[in-house]
Amino acid sequence: MAAVHTSHTASPLRALYRVFVQPQLSNSTRRSPQWLQTQDQVQHPQQHQSRTFATTKRQLAKTRAPETRTQKWDNEITARVIYLVDPETGKLEVDPKTEASKPVTRYDVMKNLDTKLYRLVQLSPDDDPEHWDKPICKIVSKKSVYESEQRKKAQQKEAKAIKSKEQSLKTLELNWAIDPNDLGHRLDKVKEFLAEGRKVEIVLASKKRGRKASAQECKDVLDKIKTAAGKVQGAVEAKPFEGKMAGFGTVVLQGKASVAAKEASTTA
Repeated sequence: MAAVHTSHTASPLRALYRVFVQPQLSNSTRRSPQWLQTQDQVQHPQQHQSRTFATTKRQLAKTRAPETRTQKWDNEITARVIYLVDPETGKLEVDPKTEASKPVTRYDVMKNLDTKLYRLVQLSPDDDPEHWDKPICKIVSKKSVYESEQRKKAQQKEAKAIKSKEQSLKTLELNWAIDPNDLGHRLDKVKEFLAEGRKVEIVLASKKRGRKASAQECKDVLDKIKTAAGKVQGAVEAKPFEGKMAGFGTVVLQGKASVAAKEASTTA
């Protein structure tokens, strides 16, 4: 009876084992449990390749170059007492009673100054023999300074555009049978352009109803053009004569800017 009871009791346990436990054990044989993998890596670290991390070069943030200026601003001013310039008259503020320059403390000025809209600027240098202990300062509007800088940049840009336009290609038309005096005047203009560093294109042609130039006259015109260009220092023949003698042809000359022209462009 006891044996029979045992077999009847084990039967439902085995059924549960087959349904819930055995499938889990079968799956575990296919892959190593996580804790075994971890233990295996700890016991045999040399069998596992170490993970490498890709590193990139550190990128530095782009920053503007430090501003170079000769004047001190706001808290850069080290003097305790300063003289203030009247922003309207441009003169030092004076005491109405004594009519003498009225000194004020930098601390009081900065305390009442809206630094978002204005800044305190030291006008006199530190080594000024008259104001070394009480420098001359002025309160300026940041907005007005910005607008002034923008106007200056616009003027410089406009001047640069005008100069670039002036130095663009110049075109002159010449007749092969041109009068020698007229040719001399035209070539003087060519030399002026070349001296300014400009490129000059000379177009040579014959008038439909005008006199036809001879081969010698055409050769003389080309020779005089080369002679005129040779008198200008730095001028070169960018493109030699192309076309037909006594017909349509072109010559391109390129001048080199003179020292005076370079200085003018630099100051502009």
